[in-house]
Amino acid sequence: MSRIGCREIYFVNAMQPRQVDFIIDKAKTVVEEMGTPQDYDIRIYKNVFSCCGLGGLGLIIEVVGPEEDKIKAIDLRAVAKILELCEREGYTIGHHSVGQYETI
Repeated sequence: MSRIGCREIYFVNAMQPRQVDFIIDKAKTVVEEMGTPQDYDIRIYKNVFSCCGLGGLGLIIEVVGPEEDKIKAIDLRAVAKILELCEREGYTIGHHSVGQYETI
């Protein structure tokens, strides 16, 4: 049975969807280059959030696979690569935060 690991990355000052779309396209490329085991899949898509009057755009990373330990390891590698990409290329769009890892 497959499990899903999920994590959100928030770009608090990002109000333009095209900014986050660009980051997602680059992140997908970076994660594909990272490589994943055969039975695992990484999904990255846009997220809109709001909290206490603050809102913005972000992305969600989902890792699907059979073993939770490998899912966590892939998730950590993917998040590290995405944050490295954002900082190296200057795509932080203000500031960002990374949500807690959850298993679905």
